[in-house]
Amino acid sequence: MKNKAEILLHPVRMRIVQALLEEKLTVYQLVKKLGNVPQATMYRQLSALVDAGLVLVSEERLVRGTPEKIYCVVDEHLQLSPQDIAAYSQDEHLRFFMVYNTHLLMEMQQYLLSRDVENYIEDGFRYGITPLHLSEEEKIEFFDRYRALIGEFVSKKPSPDRKLIKLATTFIPTGD
Repeated sequence: MKNKAEILLHPVRMRIVQALLEEKLTVYQLVKKLGNVPQATMYRQLSALVDAGLVLVSEERLVRGTPEKIYCVVDEHLQLSPQDIAAYSQDEHLRFFMVYNTHLLMEMQQYLLSRDVENYIEDGFRYGITPLHLSEEEKIEFFDRYRALIGEFVSKKPSPDRKLIKLATTFIPTGD
């Protein structure tokens, strides 16, 4: 079986996971939401995600006598573990990072082309680099607090008064 990063960083599978992070969906709903993914491709890529334990069938219901599956992500399996990270070579990490950044670039392009420049500030559009000078103890504290803060906001469910925003993070040690 392919490793977790290879499975997650496939362009279509990455879009499927992102859609399922927002809400539970059927194959039909996924095809409709993603727009340009043929149904046969959707089934094939969903199957790879299910086989890897990254997505599961959360419920099944009958629709006009035909079983329909509703999919969701397995949140705790989406992050790379320290063992996963240690198992990949430098070249693999570079390849994964390029795929990740290509996906971000596509997301950015979609956003920028869909909105007028005047809306960027109001939308909360931001990007930048923030250098942090931390001791090992401070770094641990930072990551613990960061995970807690993100966890608090990720748990908020979609509602009419909430707009989806996507936070993409990359932590790059300097190696010093």
